[in-house]
Amino acid sequence: MAKYECEVKDGSGEILKTTLEAPNMVELGNRLSDKGFYLIRAKEVKSGGGFGFIFGGSVSKKEMMIFTVQLATLVGSAVPLVESVGILADQTQNKYFKSILNTVCTDLQSGQSFSSSIRKHPKVFDKIYCNMCEAGEAGGMLDKVLERLAIFAEADAEIRGRIKSAMMMPIIQLSMAVLGVIFLLVRIFPNFAVMFKKMKMELPAITKTMMWASDMLVENSMMVFASFVGFIIICFFLLKTNTGKIVLAHIALKGPVIGDLTQKIAVSRFSRTFCSLLGAGVSILQALQITASVMGNPLMEEMIARMVIGVQQGNTLASTLTKVTIFPNMVKKMIEVGENTGNLDVMLSKAADFYDREVKESLEGLSSAITPLLTVAMGMIIGGIALSVFMPLFQMSKGIR
Repeated sequence: MAKYECEVKDGSGEILKTTLEAPNMVELGNRLSDKGFYLIRAKEVKSGGGFGFIFGGSVSKKEMMIFTVQLATLVGSAVPLVESVGILADQTQNKYFKSILNTVCTDLQSGQSFSSSIRKHPKVFDKIYCNMCEAGEAGGMLDKVLERLAIFAEADAEIRGRIKSAMMMPIIQLSMAVLGVIFLLVRIFPNFAVMFKKMKMELPAITKTMMWASDMLVENSMMVFASFVGFIIICFFLLKTNTGKIVLAHIALKGPVIGDLTQKIAVSRFSRTFCSLLGAGVSILQALQITASVMGNPLMEEMIARMVIGVQQGNTLASTLTKVTIFPNMVKKMIEVGENTGNLDVMLSKAADFYDREVKESLEGLSSAITPLLTVAMGMIIGGIALSVFMPLFQMSKGIR
């Protein structure tokens, strides 16, 4: 189906610019005419050229969070939805996002609902966003739902930011350590290796190992680099398979160091997503299905799928969690109390807030522990390289005496 950049005139005579899809120009004009618009001009967008076609546009999490917060503010201030979307489309600097918002604005002006308009753009508006907006429109509380979405987006962005900031310093330290070791083996150690090879004496095992590593990096640098790149590519494709995803999920949830942290993040994300959907008026079954799709962990998805089956069979949500080990007993009890009192979304919100704090403390503790461990490991490696140089020199000095 061809894509056209169009200029159209609405019933009031206002000229709008948008991008639409249609089989041909005639059909495009007919569709616009049926909706009360007059096509002034249209230009087909040719595909296949430039980096925009290769990579496509994108909208960052931060841009979506800002858009949602601003839209909630405008709609809550009694500004009409069409006008609110138009205002935000005009002020955004992301051309891809601007074209999507202009298309949504055109759809709204043609009488379509907001949820049906944004469903046409799944790359930007995910299932949570679309379903919550649909429930909000049906219940006549879109402004309140947008506020919930804004809170959800801010909390999700905060957790992601904490994880990134906690892992940034260890990654930098590890990278510097690896580069430092490579520099020593490639630029410094070969000078001593030439001397050691001329010595007619048995070299220590650690020196032989370092000499072998240095020779490999110097003489077969391309092969080492190709092997490293090949290993990364193989791991990448293995992790894309179902088996690889399940293995990685097991390691993430049950690993000795990261398991506890990953479980807290999973419980926090489940509670935050589920309570946001329930608070917007989405049914329990649909909310569970949507939550499962955004967890990003096959084991969590399978667990939530079993919960869906249990609820469909008439069981309470709390009873479906009895055999689930990922959820702590405190969360199970809070869900049970929430079901019995009719305040499930409130209880889940409190659970999400609690585990957000737990995640923050765990990340700070993990970051504080990893930094000295990496420093010690880096010192041991550099010390090993230094030892491999000094040991033969000590042996040589003893032989001279």
